[in-house]
Formats: sequence, structure tokens, C-alpha cells
Amino acid sequence: MPATLPDLTDTETWMDDDLDALRVAVLAEQERRHRAAQAPAQAPAQVADLVRSAVAAGADPDALVTAAQDAATT
Repeated sequence: MPATLPDLTDTETWMDDDLDALRVAVLAEQERRHRAAQAPAQAPAQVADLVRSAVAAGADPDALVTAAQDAATT
């Protein structure tokens, strides 16, 4: 059975807990959308940080470059 949506135009009748739950859900969705929008711009820096960590742990830099190129083309 599908969930019944409350009447969003009549929030004066809502219990405080319900209003707060809606506020929390809206904020969580807005934050998720913001993170999703920012992800492509942040990806290069995150990859660079991962590579630095891998090299510091002893990974072969050339193998990392090859793996990144393979991943980008497949």
C-alpha cells in the first residue's frame, strides 16, 4: 500500500514532531543534492589525495597512472 502524503498546505494541524521530521528530511535532501552537485568538481582533488596516500604506502606511481587511465577509458 503506498504511503499517504499529508496535506502540506495545512501544516497548522501537524504535530511538532511531524513538522520537525519534515524539516530534517528536507535538510537531508538538500545536503544530498549539494554533495552530488559538488562531487564532479571535487573528484580530481580526491583522486590526487588517494594517489598520494597510495604512493606513501609503497604503491608504484606508474601502476597507479596506468590503472587510472584504464578506468577512465573503460
